[in-house]
Amino acid sequence: MAPTDDRAKGTPDAESTGLDGFDISPAWRFERNEHWRYFTRLRREDPVHFCPDSPYGSYWSVTRYDDIVAVECDYRRFSSEGNVIIGDIPPEFDRTRAFATSDPPVHTCERKAVTPAVSPKRLAALEDCIRTGIAGVLDGLPRGETFNWVDRVSVELTTQMVARLFDFPFEERRLLPHWCEVLVTTPQQDMTPERREIIDAYRDRILDLWRRRAAQPGDDVISALAHCPETASMIDDPWHLIGTVTLVAGANEAARGALSGGVVAFHQFPDEWRKLRADPSLVRGAVPEIVRWQSPILHMRRTTTEDVEVGGKRIPKGSRVVMWFCSGNRDEAHFEDGDALRIGRPNAHRHLGYGFGIHRCLGSHVADMQLRILWQEILKRFARIELMAEPKRLASNFSANYDEVLVRIPA
Repeated sequence: MAPTDDRAKGTPDAESTGLDGFDISPAWRFERNEHWRYFTRLRREDPVHFCPDSPYGSYWSVTRYDDIVAVECDYRRFSSEGNVIIGDIPPEFDRTRAFATSDPPVHTCERKAVTPAVSPKRLAALEDCIRTGIAGVLDGLPRGETFNWVDRVSVELTTQMVARLFDFPFEERRLLPHWCEVLVTTPQQDMTPERREIIDAYRDRILDLWRRRAAQPGDDVISALAHCPETASMIDDPWHLIGTVTLVAGANEAARGALSGGVVAFHQFPDEWRKLRADPSLVRGAVPEIVRWQSPILHMRRTTTEDVEVGGKRIPKGSRVVMWFCSGNRDEAHFEDGDALRIGRPNAHRHLGYGFGIHRCLGSHVADMQLRILWQEILKRFARIELMAEPKRLASNFSANYDEVLVRIPA
């Protein structure tokens, strides 16, 4: 059965759409922010749902919090080998490996090597520098004029952070995220000569950085990999190295959606903004709630290594199993009134915005620090940030980022 496509109907009707063969994966649903009600219905009627046909092939959707956690914790039967997004790796990148697409013991070894470069201790040493950078960005924003928060704030802050984590030349800070984005472009896109040229430049630059850090190490990610005995041989497999670098840089990109999503959320829930203004100490509780509400990583995929049962459904060996973190983060059984932002939510820290278990996003501490400092500095400066138009979201079923959030800060 072909995937359901209700774009031509105007406003999709989540309640009347037949669930037999229904495909939640089209990127346009997420771009138009119309996926939430479908997930509400799936959690209620068919929480472990089989889609027999989609652009990615057949797959199972896991939509409830407890089932997602169960899958995440069972890496032996739900493997990350091959890929962790709903589609398969394009043939030209079938050698691009990283610890996110590996299972223990490979995953454990490589993650352990990288962790010191993004640990709370390392970030604490960077906090003053990060705060100064954020303050500078905010002080440079126009007053009384409309501008794109995504480009002026979210992209700028995440690229600054990537430069710090990799000790990358600050004046070239937007190159690394750009290279990563080109590498993970949707599998359906052809490998054009231009794209190949960009990827080759990316590989050559990372190899050059590796050689420099091997000779003169620092506290950055590449130094950590180059000087760990278990990962030092990665230089012999450049695509493996590129995959790991892309993953770590991409982990920081999880922050981008939340850095923009907080502005959108406080616009939709002005009472929560007033609470935060009245008591800035609530920022620490607001950060996990913003991440829960935004769900910057929409899904992760696993592949079954044997026949297995989830939520009363028997899933055959070799099946794609897609954990929809965005749905789990609004599961009524765990988050009362989950569609609403509540900065005092007592269990907000239990969100799935960064995944769960051994594959929890390596950039979670980075993202949380950026969010905390950003809102602390905003509260010192701005009485409000006005949303001037409907946000334009990324056409992606993986990343809940925005292309454009037009705002105005009153003069």
